[in-house]
Amino acid sequence: MNRVRAIVCCASLVVALSPLAAFADTSPSHAADEVANGQAQLIQAQQQVSDMQANAQLSAANERMIGVLQSEAMRQLQLNNVANGNALEQIAAALANAARANGDLNARNELAIAQIKAAALVATADANLANAQQLAQNKGRFDELANAQAQSALLHQVADFLTSTQAEMNMANAKQIGQEQADAIHTPAIAQQQNSEAMGANELLAADTALNASALNATSVMVASDTVEADTLAHAEASLINAEAMLADATAADNTQ
Repeated sequence: MNRVRAIVCCASLVVALSPLAAFADTSPSHAADEVANGQAQLIQAQQQVSDMQANAQLSAANERMIGVLQSEAMRQLQLNNVANGNALEQIAAALANAARANGDLNARNELAIAQIKAAALVATADANLANAQQLAQNKGRFDELANAQAQSALLHQVADFLTSTQAEMNMANAKQIGQEQADAIHTPAIAQQQNSEAMGANELLAADTALNASALNATSVMVASDTVEADTLAHAEASLINAEAMLADATAADNTQ
């Protein structure tokens, strides 16, 4: 019994250590089948490569289109930002001009008011002086005449002050108020316009970046596809070459027998 077990173990060991090639089918017909299979695999690989190329080209075209759409959207946003900034600045400029014009009008009104006040003072002074002169001539009231003359001189000086120094101060103040109102309206709009232009420049840069990125993505897709396609074809071609070599060996071996 022990001897049988030893024989079985030895036989099993011999089989396990025997080269697998000893059990492989090396007949020409089997090798021809392998060649046919390799040819079929090559055709299938070529079709797969064709499909991968089509898919890669479609993916690359999609990447480019996405980049173009993103770029166009950003460029349109840039145009809108700049246009809005310019429009707001133009409106603010018109309002600022109106504020300055209103300041100039107020300045002219100040001058007119001063002239009216001065004219009233001068008229009153002249009327009082004429009345005092009449009383002095008719009734000898020369003290009233002197008082009227002094008042007339003072009122003329006040009238001159109103139409010169005071009027100039009021006019300058009215113009300054108009200018300050104009600056308060226009300055923020100018800053907004400049900010819109800066944002527009950023949008243009982002648009160019998106376009360049899409081109890079499209190139990456094609490169990756080319690598996979090359590996697929190389594997199929290598299998066919190996099968053809096996057929040649099998044929030569069969001829020598």
